[in-house]
Amino acid sequence: MYDGRELLGRIDHHTAPILIGFGLAMLFQTTLMVSAVRVAARDRHISIPLFCTFFWFAHDLGCVVRFDTWFHTYDHWFMKCFWVGLLSALLLEFVYFAQILKYGRQEYAPSWTQPQFAALIAAGAVVAVVAWEYFRSMMGDPLYLAGPAPTMVSYVVFGTAMYLRRRSAVGQTVVMWGSFTCMVLAWWVTVGVWFTGAFRSWQYIAMGVVCFLGGLAMTARLAVDRRHSPADRPARRSPETVAVLS
Repeated sequence: MYDGRELLGRIDHHTAPILIGFGLAMLFQTTLMVSAVRVAARDRHISIPLFCTFFWFAHDLGCVVRFDTWFHTYDHWFMKCFWVGLLSALLLEFVYFAQILKYGRQEYAPSWTQPQFAALIAAGAVVAVVAWEYFRSMMGDPLYLAGPAPTMVSYVVFGTAMYLRRRSAVGQTVVMWGSFTCMVLAWWVTVGVWFTGAFRSWQYIAMGVVCFLGGLAMTARLAVDRRHSPADRPARRSPETVAVLS
């Protein structure tokens, strides 16, 4: 897809704008992910869709375990910073798994015992890692910098699906979707302007448009829900009410 050494050379030649762009993306990503933990605890329902938790975990774990590649094979400051960023995301994803085990069984497998549900989630994580490693081997993504795009698209698809299935904003907020939309904008502008031509293909740009418009639409939808139905805000819904809607 792209040459890793060439891309790192471009990063060295455009250090300031790339650091600013990725710094903003990281700020918005952290806001999204930390907000998701807080919202799940508040609403007692998971806030990140199951598919996204599995996918993000597999993606971030794959980068983190390749420590030697980033710190010795490439030995480049940017990849070391990128590794630290994905390590922080991976740690939060372990919190998501804990919240799935705590809140998810009632919604997704109420007839199962807790050990059965935990075994299912563990098996799902293993399958996700295997599937991601196969998918990545076919991508030609030496620096792990093309991988974030499909992870962001997955949130648009499955986050919207979760909202529609629940028929409620439970587990999701304007802050989460607004942060996601800003993160998408910062990421695609940065890579589109200062990375190599592979990140300016119509397919890659189309993914960015889908992510941005999807995030914007969900932010607006949740804002409308909050303004017109204050009595139905997620914080005021009981678990029993949400279970019926699900």
